[in-house]
Parts: sequence; structure tokens; C-alpha cells
Amino acid sequence: MLWLCLVITVTIHAKDHKDVALDRVFNYKKNIQADVNGVTMNAYLRYHFRTDKKNKLLLTVPSMYVLARKTNNEFVGESYSKVTFSDIQEYESTLQVAVGTVPRYKNVMPTMIPFMTPKLYDVTIVGDHLLSPFHPQNEPIYRYGVTYLTDNRVEIVFRPKKYNTQLVSGRAVADATTGRIMHVEFTGEYDMIRFHANVDMGEEGVLSLLPKSSNMEGTFKYLGNKIRGSYLIEYNQDPCLPDSIVNSHDRALMDSLRPLPLPSYLAALYHHSDSIDSLRSLRPKKVRKKNVAKTILWDAVGDNLVNRIKGHFGSNDQGYFRISPILNPLYMGYSERKGVNYKMKLNLNYDFSPTQTLRTTARLGYFFKLHQFYFNIPIRYTYNTEKNGYVEIQVGNGNRITSSSIRQQLMEEFPDMMDWDENNERTDYFKDMYMKVRSNHDITKHWGVALGVTFHRRSAVDKEFFRSINMPDSYHSFAPMFQTKWWPWGDLGPIFTLSYEQGINGIGKANMEYGRAELDASWLRKFYRMRSLSMRFGSGYYLLRGHDAYFLDFENFREDNMPGGWNDDWTGEFQLLHRDMYNTSRYYLRANLTYESPLMLMSRLPIVGKVIEMERIYVSGLVADQLHPYTEWGYGFTNRLFSIGVFMATRNFKYDSIGCQIGLELFRDW
Repeated sequence: MLWLCLVITVTIHAKDHKDVALDRVFNYKKNIQADVNGVTMNAYLRYHFRTDKKNKLLLTVPSMYVLARKTNNEFVGESYSKVTFSDIQEYESTLQVAVGTVPRYKNVMPTMIPFMTPKLYDVTIVGDHLLSPFHPQNEPIYRYGVTYLTDNRVEIVFRPKKYNTQLVSGRAVADATTGRIMHVEFTGEYDMIRFHANVDMGEEGVLSLLPKSSNMEGTFKYLGNKIRGSYLIEYNQDPCLPDSIVNSHDRALMDSLRPLPLPSYLAALYHHSDSIDSLRSLRPKKVRKKNVAKTILWDAVGDNLVNRIKGHFGSNDQGYFRISPILNPLYMGYSERKGVNYKMKLNLNYDFSPTQTLRTTARLGYFFKLHQFYFNIPIRYTYNTEKNGYVEIQVGNGNRITSSSIRQQLMEEFPDMMDWDENNERTDYFKDMYMKVRSNHDITKHWGVALGVTFHRRSAVDKEFFRSINMPDSYHSFAPMFQTKWWPWGDLGPIFTLSYEQGINGIGKANMEYGRAELDASWLRKFYRMRSLSMRFGSGYYLLRGHDAYFLDFENFREDNMPGGWNDDWTGEFQLLHRDMYNTSRYYLRANLTYESPLMLMSRLPIVGKVIEMERIYVSGLVADQLHPYTEWGYGFTNRLFSIGVFMATRNFKYDSIGCQIGLELFRDW
């Protein structure tokens, strides 16, 4: 009996030690109360890539264009940079020295870079992905094994309870007294790369939140292509180079900076590249006619077709531009009703001062099934960033709109002209061009006001038809607007918006008079472990509608003609509602709920669940003219390749339709 009591006592103490060790790791960042903002380091980076399998499809991968074009199977490179951190994975890096065999020192497989500075103590390790086993919120989804190596060192082995692409497995060595992680290695899969990372953390204070050195190996597989890559980074290196040295390609300088001897197989790659360059220099120079077309096609155009075009401009690099890849499949999507769509984005930013900026985010899109091109170009000048004071001009074209008033007028005057029971592109639809000018200013930290004016020009799709029957082929509107926003609990709470727009007849070509009010409330409520609930409620009414107000067009209840993918627009929208229903009612009352979680339904299945990243459940409802009510129910998930949502709609308590929405998620972070 005495022996049994002793065993039980020892077992309880062992469990207590396990809980204490984990708790100290979980609470380490909070206990030291350190902030990496402002920390500056010198960083030495070495990378090596080996192409095991390659085909022409590799040309479609951003950042892989140089590897796909070259016959080499291996590449090596090094860089020396000055890094200033604002957060663990947010920093400004000044490249001082870069050498290597990758053409033009291009950045290859950039998704591996964030693993060099993992956010071990945060909810996620990389960006908003990969749930960290060292955060207390994630403890229920991991299994832990704790072993005391010495009195002051403890080994923590972790693995997920359910294998999923958002989870990792591995081991860590931590200080048993403080909970500081000294070394960690973990394995997982992220953005089409199977990886294994080894990280040695800093030793004290704020530096203990950042790595001292990192080593990562990854394998990228894509449609018959297989590329292996490895990164090594050493932080807090000496010496500090003068700020005048920027983007140097001096190999001798890199030799003097390198903190570790270069492995022989990497030195051989340098030697092979140097030998080829030497042989080329010894060959008699032949006067060859430069093939300008080939140079432009492959080196200039070809590279930019699959890569983002970006850069800085201005005397102090205060301007920045970024254009999405022309042939990136990420910007393609599909829906049951609209068919295949393609879109592009252009971002432009110029900082006049810390409080004044000029910015535009242009969006272009084309729907192949509808044969319609869309664009939206907002240009915003911010004159007071603290008060969110700005002036914005927005130009674009909206969805083709219908007018029941014009249709009814045609039916009465020309009853025998055509079959009025069916929609007719010639008579029912009008193109919509608009320009919006508005100014916004926040009165307090929780209340803002905006004033502006909106212009619309709606022109018939078939102008000749309307001219042949002596009817106007275009209609114009001029409408001042007022909007106020209220967010009583700051950024973490709901946002309430009240707006009013008054159409005025007789100004310029304006021939429509109306008054429209809308109320909107939205809230993205985030929970632990990357779960969230998106809520949107709203209503709108035409309080005044003159006999010449032919078009009903709400601001907060309209079809998004350029969907942006899983992260942009798949919440708070109706996916199956026909576009005519947005413009046939003088009022609407809507509600949209979306619940998102990385580990919900399909992610728990044995095989499929390993590759499911996020899942969603959609519930939406609408009350409007002819819709009492309209509801949509949906389920969707996303992985490294694509996002898909399946929706079912009911109309007036009867089944209406079923459909799907598909978006490609390839290379979103590349």
C-alpha cells in the first residue's frame, strides 16, 4: 500500500511539472513585456535551389520564371541586409550586398521567407496561417509530450490531434524556469510547399522573441514540376556596413562578410558559373544582330506576365506602384450564373508627407459569359491621416441595369413589337457609367461624416432601337449625398452607417428626381484559433421617387461585378440572386451571416481534411418587392489550389435554385 501511494504521488508531480512547463512557454511573451518595434539587425541570408523535375508549366508560377527559362538545375545566392523590425514579420529591409547565380538576383519562392522569423508565441506562426503550438488558445488541438533534459531545460514534443494543413508537428527545447524557447524545429505544409524548419532563438530580452539563426528546407511540387529549396539566415551579424553601400554585387565583399564557411557543393556552383563567364569572355566576339523582339518578349514581357510589376519612384522613393500579374490564375474565377471571370488590380501610392498621401486602387474585370467589361478607379487624396480626412474621386461602370418604368412605357406604346414576356437585351438593359466625388472627415474617434455628389449616365444597350422609335437612349442623374458613420466600440466593434442621397432634376442633363435613405451595420467578430463571425444587416428605402426616376439603384445593396476571391467578397453578398432583383424594389431589408473556422466539418475527415485550410457556413436573408423572403444557405472551403462555395436559395418559402462559386487561390502570397 505504501509503494502504491508513492507511485501515485510521483505521477501527480510529473503532470504538474508538465503543466507548469507548458504554462511558462505559453505566457513567456506576456511576462517579459517586450516589443520588437525599432529593433535593427544585420542579416546574412544564403539560399540554394535544385530543380528535380521541370516542364513548361513552371512558367506560370510567379517568381519561378527565371528558373523555368534557364537550363541550369541548381542555383545559389547570398545577401547581406540591414533589417529594422516593426513587428516580428513586418520589417523594412535594406539590401546592401547580393551575389549569386540566379539571373538578376531575383527572389525565388518568396513564401519561404516568413519562416525565417516565425511568430512562435502568437496564435499563428506565419501571417494568418499555421496555428502555433505555443499559444494557449491552440492547446486543445495539439498533443504534447514533455521531458526534462536537465533541471533547467525541457523538451516539448508536439503534434496535432487532427492532421491538417493549418497545423504543424515537431519539437522544441525551452528554459524550464522562464519558458523561453531556445530551439525549435517543426514540419508542415504551406502554400504548396512541404517544409522543415530549424530555428535557434535569441537569448534574452526582446531578442528572445526573434531568431538568432534559421534554417529551412522546402519542396515545391506543381503539375509535374519539383523544386527543392533551402534557406539559411544569421541575424545580428557584424560588421555594420555604411549606409552608402546599397545593392552591391561585389563577390569579394560578400566573402569578407560571410559568417559561416561556404559548403563545398555551393562553392562549386559559384565556380561553375564563373567558368562559364570566363569562357564566354574568351570567345571571339561576333557581331550579331540583336533580336529586339525576342529580348522584349522573353525578358521584359514574359517575366511580367506571371510576376507582379512593382517598384518605387520619387526622389526619396516616396511613391510605390504594384500591378497584378497579367496571366496569374489567381485572378480568375467562376460562378454558375456569370461564368468565367478575369480581373486585374493596380495599386499606386505617393506620400507627400507623413499625414498626406495620394492613393489609387484600380480594378478591372471581364465576364466572358456576359460579354461585359467592368472597371472601378478610385483616386483618394488624404490630407489628414489622424482624422481620416480625404477627398476621393471614383470613376467606373456598374452592372447593366433595368427599368420597369421604361419597359412599361414601351409595352403600352408598342404592344405588338415583340414578345414582352421575355427579357430582351435591346429594351431592358442599360449601361451604367458613374462618377462619385466625396469628402470624409472623422469628427471624433468614434464618429465620422462624409459629403459628396454622384453622377450617373445610363445609356441603352441598343441605342439605335430607341432612336428609331423617338425615345431617349440615355438618362442622367445628379445627386448630392450625406453619410455618417459611428463605431462606438472602436475597430473591434460593429460599424453603423446612415446615408441619404437626393437626386435633383434640371442640373446639367439630369432628368431624375428621387430621395433614397440607407442604414447599414457590419461587424467582423474574431474568436480564438482563427475563427470569426461576419455579420451584416441593412435596409434601404426610396422615400421620394418622381415620375421620371426610371432607375432604382441602391448603394449598399448591389451585385459585386468584380468579385475578389475568398478573402474579399464571399461574405456579406448574395451569390445566387438574379441581378434584376437589385433594381426592381423601392425597399430592401437584408441580413448576412458567415461563420469561418479552420477546423470545422470536412477538415476532420481522414484524407480530404489534411488539405482543407478554412471552412465557412453562409446564411443570408432578404425581404424586398416580390421577395417575401429570399434566403441563401451555403457551405464553402478553401485550400492551396482553389476556393469553392455551394449555395442553395429559396424564394417565398419555395426552392429557387442551387449554384456554386469557384475561385483559384494559386500563388496568392507569391
